[in-house]
Amino acid sequence: MSNFEISDSEFKRFSDLVYQKTGINLHYGKKQLLQSRVNKVLRKRGILSYKDYFTLIVNDNTENELHEFINLISTNVTHFFREERHFEFMRDVWAKEILAKGTKTVDIWSAACSSGEEPYSIAITLKELFGDTQIVSSILASDISTKVLNLAQKAIYPKERIDNINKELIKKYFQEGTKSAQGYIKVKDDIKRMINYKRINLIEAFDNINSFDIIFCRNVMIYFDLPTKEMIVNKLYEHVKPGGYIFVGHSESLNGLNSKFKYVMPATYKKE
Repeated sequence: MSNFEISDSEFKRFSDLVYQKTGINLHYGKKQLLQSRVNKVLRKRGILSYKDYFTLIVNDNTENELHEFINLISTNVTHFFREERHFEFMRDVWAKEILAKGTKTVDIWSAACSSGEEPYSIAITLKELFGDTQIVSSILASDISTKVLNLAQKAIYPKERIDNINKELIKKYFQEGTKSAQGYIKVKDDIKRMINYKRINLIEAFDNINSFDIIFCRNVMIYFDLPTKEMIVNKLYEHVKPGGYIFVGHSESLNGLNSKFKYVMPATYKKE
């Protein structure tokens, strides 16, 4: 029982479930990845077949099994100030617009926050831009994976995660671990307090959230087919303030989508 092999029909059942529940297109090239990760669960829990595991997921009314399965197949690769051109754009363009308008509050949504490096990078950027002025900053950080949301809220990372950050920023915004925590860093509390975490599935309704000056939705679109991308982008459009922006990953584009966002530069679009 140590080496389960998933059939094409079994893989299709799982991939159809993933698409139905998350909009993620788990194509055939991901078959071995799914098999490897699910096999660990089957062995650990003594589940005898993929069919039994699938049945367990779909019959769980609490959806806890579904959430654990989504955690299992999610790929979360990130680091602080990833794709730094967006942070440079915030500094060189967006902040000047905000100050010129006399805006008193700014709201930003990290819509696929993973383990938290992105929202903490946003919070640090806002602190650097606005300091202790009268501008009140608020950040919503969301992900479909409860596992990475829990990691994000702890805000503790291996020290090498900050290797690319300016030493002055490290000193201002991070605490280095000592003794048993040596080799780890923790984001300081004043930065943590700027962020609210929430589990959000982008293909489901999220009408109970505010509008935002910027939405970071980076390196997410690559997982969706064209109709799902279009649906998500148009939902996000309704949650961007007039004059606000959406940032997508630098390997992504809104080209070819029926969207009202206007192109600004690669991976950056504006709601006029």
